[in-house]
Amino acid sequence: MGNAFMMSTIQRILEESVNAPSGDNSQPWRFTVDGDTISVFNVADGDPTLYNFLQRGSYLAHGALVENIVLRAGKAGFSAAVEPFPGIPDCTARVILTSAPARENPIADAVQKRTTNRKPYEMRPLESSHRDALASVPLEPGVTVSFAEGEQLIESIAETVSVNERLLMENPHLHKALFSMIRWTERDERTRPGLYLKTMEFPLPVQFLFRTLLRSWPIVRALNVLGLSTVIPRQSAQGYRASSAFGAIVLRSESDTDFFNAGRVFERVWLTATNLGLSVQPVTAIPYLVQRVRAGQAHAFSDAHKQYIREAGDALSTYIGLVPDQHIAMLFRIGYGAAPTAHSYKASPVIL
Repeated sequence: MGNAFMMSTIQRILEESVNAPSGDNSQPWRFTVDGDTISVFNVADGDPTLYNFLQRGSYLAHGALVENIVLRAGKAGFSAAVEPFPGIPDCTARVILTSAPARENPIADAVQKRTTNRKPYEMRPLESSHRDALASVPLEPGVTVSFAEGEQLIESIAETVSVNERLLMENPHLHKALFSMIRWTERDERTRPGLYLKTMEFPLPVQFLFRTLLRSWPIVRALNVLGLSTVIPRQSAQGYRASSAFGAIVLRSESDTDFFNAGRVFERVWLTATNLGLSVQPVTAIPYLVQRVRAGQAHAFSDAHKQYIREAGDALSTYIGLVPDQHIAMLFRIGYGAAPTAHSYKASPVIL
């Protein structure tokens, strides 16, 4: 196979595969290609938020990206051997392609359809066949998938994850990071990948407030005296509550490879859900802040906020049914929702 043809094929695979989830749509990856080998590199400052503790959020995103590469390569007529963290600085994975018969795979076809949907979903249980399909996705070593269902349990988790919205309105570092990642127009998002405002599914009055008052930290701090930071979480919890279930990708340990593998499993779950007509929204802010607090690297938070985070983490552990030494790598809501208003833009892959 000629080098030019191989490079063209890999370029196409990467163009398709970058439709992977990442924190605030930061897309913190770059690539090199050497013959039949794709090397994936993490952009360390690509997702600079407090949520991306020890780059674990980015490593999970890279796992999802590499899962897409494996799936799309199979459809293009290659088998793909994945070597996580091969010892090269900032390299999260090497993917070595070998010619093989093309393989049809329904979830490979879902890669380019996968999208985040932050709308409220129908308040009805998962269909049993859908639950079974989601629960049967192939796993990676040390990674399991858990689902929390039932009206009361969903309500409890919704209230717990909405603690993050309170922190966003009360912590200047989180507030600044959020508004630095928001892209106000589609054109702006295409210039700098980030969180396009319309994908957040806010009503028009809330979009107006975000564009004007809420982007100003002094104004937000003043409005908090009137109860802003307690009102917003209650509204967010109502949206989270409108779900069929919450899902969790659970780890036994917390190595870089564990989070990478968690991303691969999460992408399998999400692509399976996409094929089934289900909507998904990651809501994993609190679990990542819990990791930071428990590691003693939460100097940006007040003692009161650290306590909120600890209590929320303990509650989620109970609701998800974790045993000692298990950790949540990804938390997400899932259900039957109308199509999202807008989709995040994915930049063309940068091949160095």
